[in-house]
Amino acid sequence: MIPTTVIGSFPVRLEGGRYVRGYHDGVKTDAVSDSLRQAVEAQVKARIDIVSDGQTRGDFVKLFARNFSGVVIEDRPVVIREIEYTGSPFVEDQKKVRELLPEEVELKGIMTGPYTLAKSSVDRHYKSVEDLAFAYAEGLAKAASEVDDVVDYVQVDEPFFSVDYPEYGRRLVETVLSSVKSPRMLHVCGDVSKIFAKLVEYKVDYLEHEFAANPKLWEAVKDVDYKQVLGVGVVRSDVNKAESPAEIESRMRTALKHTEPTQLMFNPDCGLRNLDVEVAQAKLKNMVSARDRLEA
Repeated sequence: MIPTTVIGSFPVRLEGGRYVRGYHDGVKTDAVSDSLRQAVEAQVKARIDIVSDGQTRGDFVKLFARNFSGVVIEDRPVVIREIEYTGSPFVEDQKKVRELLPEEVELKGIMTGPYTLAKSSVDRHYKSVEDLAFAYAEGLAKAASEVDDVVDYVQVDEPFFSVDYPEYGRRLVETVLSSVKSPRMLHVCGDVSKIFAKLVEYKVDYLEHEFAANPKLWEAVKDVDYKQVLGVGVVRSDVNKAESPAEIESRMRTALKHTEPTQLMFNPDCGLRNLDVEVAQAKLKNMVSARDRLEA
């Protein structure tokens, strides 16, 4: 069976009034745990094989940048002095997710990559994107080591690679994953046609890319030998409408023309945070249905 997974974020809908009433009534409420539970339950209900925590604490840059001393969180993270990893609720979130999962469902811990963090920060100390990126990488390596025993997979997200690829990108990603024993994943959204041949040289086990919105990626993939499992985006994350199982199945069959089933995994193009909850749920449900139709 070709597995299904998600890339990262998932939208949730919380009743704000309940938390206001709880505050005034002295009733303890936990919006973070509630949002995490909603995201996980939606993925399990859709029968996703490898789920995430939904990244419900916030946007994927601030989610990790706030775990470093020397960083002030404003509209963007602002680096004011040498940074150092101080610990993260990310690991505890994965432990909470694990408790919610049926035994047969696997979990991936998803980390924002150091280059994306560096490019998304206002740097008032290092004065070099490369130096800042490696400082982030050293801290993220500690977080990756902490979460490795909790999850089944560790994924690094580097969306900036598709628009501004650094020649030291491999060293950054491999620094983060240096002590990880779980299967290692790298997700790069956008058009990776020009860099796919470089990404296959990384010491990772999975490469996940945006094929639904960028079907021309197959032209780049077909000419490159790679050993990784290819995570193929089969539903779009930038369109707030759920594709039908038939449309998704067609994309899956295109993937099978280029890659053996044992070297495939199906997922959305990217995170689903910007979609309506019902649309995100339908996309995941239809993706699994399409996979099942494929194998019927």
